[in-house]
Amino acid sequence: MRAERLIKILLLLQHGEVVSAREISKELEVSERTIHRDMGALSAAGIPIYAERGQAGGWRLVDNWKQKLSWLKEKEILSLFLPHAEKIINDLNMGPSSKDTRDKLLLSLPEETKQSVEKLWERVHVDMGRWRNNKIEINPAMKVMKEAVMNNKKVKIIYQKANAETKEYVIKPLGLVAKSSTWYVVSMNSSDEFRNYKITRITECELMDEQFNRPRDFNLFDHWENSKKQFVQSLPEFRVKVTVSPFALERIRFTGRFVQADDVKVRDHYWTELELTFNTEDEAVNFIVGFGNQVKILSPLNLIDKVKDRAREILVLYR
Repeated sequence: MRAERLIKILLLLQHGEVVSAREISKELEVSERTIHRDMGALSAAGIPIYAERGQAGGWRLVDNWKQKLSWLKEKEILSLFLPHAEKIINDLNMGPSSKDTRDKLLLSLPEETKQSVEKLWERVHVDMGRWRNNKIEINPAMKVMKEAVMNNKKVKIIYQKANAETKEYVIKPLGLVAKSSTWYVVSMNSSDEFRNYKITRITECELMDEQFNRPRDFNLFDHWENSKKQFVQSLPEFRVKVTVSPFALERIRFTGRFVQADDVKVRDHYWTELELTFNTEDEAVNFIVGFGNQVKILSPLNLIDKVKDRAREILVLYR
């Protein structure tokens, strides 16, 4: 996103006119502070950008300097033109489609690179939607969180936890993260501890006038990667060794959720031995019962009795 924004800034400045930070920030829908940081990055990269002071001041390229994107390597250029996920753009209400942005950026590409870029757009597509086209309304909290993130404003939320309990928090939103098709807001709580909140669990939210100081050393990408690792490590594990029929093996491999590929062993011409990993014992029971006589437990042995009990409960239900 930042690389694309830097290119847009260059396109705005290549007209040779002085453009204020306010005009650029409005055009790109970011804060003026972000624009000043971007100008510093462009200057550090060797782009001759000059700041003019005064009421009519702003930014301009020295001596009407113009340069195509030839100072980027072809792979770097192609990475900027990877197809965007339209769902993400729509969720953020970013306005123009990625096609409009692409067409504008194409004007600044060297002719020899345009063909590679056009091939990329013709042959790669990113779809983050669901298979079933159920209309899902965008959570109103998204608009509030976007404004809070961009302007360092506190937000009061009512949050529903996994156990359905609701609680009020005052948070300091630092960034938005799209994990697959699910949005999270990375924030600090009232004790300045980092917390991740799932947007769909925010039932009410109110943008506050009070601002907060964003940590200078905070990096959204690094935080999210570390957070993911800690989350995975904290998940409980319940391992079960089973033998499965070809039908069950195909279904389990299709879901890709439980099978540990390193532990796949062909037991004979029909059954295959697997090790499945679940979060809880109850989850294992429900999964195995769902396959009927297509999955047989090898270990732990005490799980066999629990599957039998669940099967008896099902028989009683349908008598």
